[in-house]
Amino acid sequence: RRRPPRHFAIIGAGIAGLTCARTLRQAGEQVTVFEGADTVGGRMATQDTSFGSFDTGAQYFTVRDARFARVLEATAPDVARRWSASAVRVLDAEGRVVEAPPPPREAHWVATPSMRALPERWAAPLAQAGALQLDTRVLRIQRDAMDATRWQLQTQSSNSANPIRAGFDGVILALPASNVRELLSHSKQLADLAKPLE
Repeated sequence: RRRPPRHFAIIGAGIAGLTCARTLRQAGEQVTVFEGADTVGGRMATQDTSFGSFDTGAQYFTVRDARFARVLEATAPDVARRWSASAVRVLDAEGRVVEAPPPPREAHWVATPSMRALPERWAAPLAQAGALQLDTRVLRIQRDAMDATRWQLQTQSSNSANPIRAGFDGVILALPASNVRELLSHSKQLADLAKPLE
């Protein structure tokens, strides 16, 4: 007899959080992804300006695992491509190379038309399923007031009247360590975990 699906809260909609959410959904679990920003991507950020857009986060990514290569091929073959940019070389007054970066040990990849395109592609099915909460900052994690075996989140959002999201079987933090430390330090039952992250 198959157990009912568990419900996981995933905090952070960068590549790690989105990958985790997609993997859990494929395994038959329920997920809700919370992202404090109004867009997905985390460190694969793109800034839109009146002069055009530019990547403000990661310049490239690497593909070190055959499983990751298969996922890119299956989900984003038109978005992810090898980066063909030239390296900068320093020349002396006579045009000889004085300094050059070492050649990369592995291929560099980029998303097009911007780095944000890859996380946006991966987030699309989550958004369509109502499993992606943008512009929703998680302030605290605590035991669920109605069921002590589960978790609830205190959130802050400009478009929600209900700041408490409850009923999660697990909470996954897909954030940089400094953000995790801050979140845990404000979460009473988990504050002790913030100390090792210092």
